[in-house]
Amino acid sequence: MKSFCFAGPRRGFTLVELLVVIAIIGTLVGLLLPAVQSAREAGRKSACSNNVKQIALGAANYESAKRKYPTSGEGKDNWGGTGSAAGTPKYATLGTEMLNVNSFFTQVLGYIEEANIAAKWNMAQPYWSSNNVPLAATKVSAFLCASNGITEDSFGGTASVAGGGGFPYFGQTHYMPVAYTDIDKSSGTRNKNGAYKGGALSVDQSTGVHTVTDGTSKTVIFFEDAGRNEMQGGKRDASIGGNCTWLRSGSGTKATVIASGDANFPAPTGNDCNLKDNGVAASGGNYIAASATCPNRWADSDNSSGLSGAPQLESTGNGKQIINNSPATPIGGSSSSCVWRANNCGPNDEPFSTHQGGGVFAGFADGSVKWLGNELDTQTCRQLADPNDGDQMQPID
Repeated sequence: MKSFCFAGPRRGFTLVELLVVIAIIGTLVGLLLPAVQSAREAGRKSACSNNVKQIALGAANYESAKRKYPTSGEGKDNWGGTGSAAGTPKYATLGTEMLNVNSFFTQVLGYIEEANIAAKWNMAQPYWSSNNVPLAATKVSAFLCASNGITEDSFGGTASVAGGGGFPYFGQTHYMPVAYTDIDKSSGTRNKNGAYKGGALSVDQSTGVHTVTDGTSKTVIFFEDAGRNEMQGGKRDASIGGNCTWLRSGSGTKATVIASGDANFPAPTGNDCNLKDNGVAASGGNYIAASATCPNRWADSDNSSGLSGAPQLESTGNGKQIINNSPATPIGGSSSSCVWRANNCGPNDEPFSTHQGGGVFAGFADGSVKWLGNELDTQTCRQLADPNDGDQMQPID
């Protein structure tokens, strides 16, 4: 006798059950996504730290080989004026603006596994010469921090000849060599003349380990300066015979200018960085309409700067924030906010990063790398930038 089984009607998910499942999945994704993003940023932050370590070691190895540090790229003429008189401190008087033909980053290329570029570079010519310009249009990963989500490749400006891998733009850097500090030792305000102290990377290349009397582990030679969000023109004239003296070589007792036969800076075209702010006044000078330097390029020696702090924070003195300064509203009686196109504001020639946790990585004269938090006080920052201040300083982890 045959028996028959009759299956009942199949039961599916109700709309309410489906919505509950979707809600649970959404909640789990919401909980996991920040953790994934945090892990990714931790990886990018670690890669940036490794870059700083590589560059700092490159500078230390350069000093070991040549018995002098590479130059910062910019500085003041201390061969002339009263600053060179017998018994007068070297930096007592600010002289003529000077730029080295080769930037700090150009000088360390051969010490950071970029020997291929270094071997082809003509050190006697500026980066815009026909020989050097395709090399300057190379994207060097060691000079870039992956955490920086603000700057775009095009901000370097279009190069006349494509560089490494057909890269059409000038290569950029997210780091700032320290040329000097002009933070006052007592008040913490900016004092351009009386407080001027050259950094370990002197423009005349007269410094080495033996001249860093505070100790190489206590002297910063470059900070992160990532996040330049505009193609800013510098305040110095890149052309020969402009408003600064170009040094072919940093060493010696007299400045040697670029030879008259060297190529002059070409007129800006397309999206060159110095077209962005033609004629806009900057703190400490004006952007040069015809041929401004471009501080965001690794080959431009104007990517170096002094440690000063934002103009809008100067009146707060020792209480002002040096690292990642970015005041959005007027402070201390200032009539305007610290917009990033103004000199010393945010990532414009001051320590700056977009890392989680608030701080920047800094390369030290001994080849080490340290994390410096936003809360680091004004005077400690000054002490780190001055290789010969002689002050007792709190340990930096």
